[in-house]
Amino acid sequence: MTTMTQTLPRLDPHLVYGVDAIVSAAMGVALLVLAEPLTQLAGWTLPSGFLWTIGLLLLPWAAFNAWIARTGHPAKGVIRGNIVGDVVWVAGTIALLVLHAATLSPIGLVLLAGQGIAVAGVLALKLAGARALA
Repeated sequence: MTTMTQTLPRLDPHLVYGVDAIVSAAMGVALLVLAEPLTQLAGWTLPSGFLWTIGLLLLPWAAFNAWIARTGHPAKGVIRGNIVGDVVWVAGTIALLVLHAATLSPIGLVLLAGQGIAVAGVLALKLAGARALA
């Protein structure tokens, strides 16, 4: 008897990095422009400069992801560095949630948790495609 197994189509890892680049750039610009109202909306006890700085840091991150997306086979260290960056982001999000959950508004909690979950999802896709890139 022959058993047929169905596998899901593999997502092109270059596409994952490309989408991450676009989303990171958009988020960076949004945080630069809207840091003050987002800080108030979220109920942060941190100054709006925190979100502004995160927005500024997202721009080179976006460029890094775009570069990986356009590179055929980036060095393993480059891929590892990018993955470590996403791990640090998710860990930082968890730390912010733990430290500031009591003061964040419901919208702030949803925004912070939502972006952390989104980055964790992108991280999972990057991990799944890491071998195909190197």
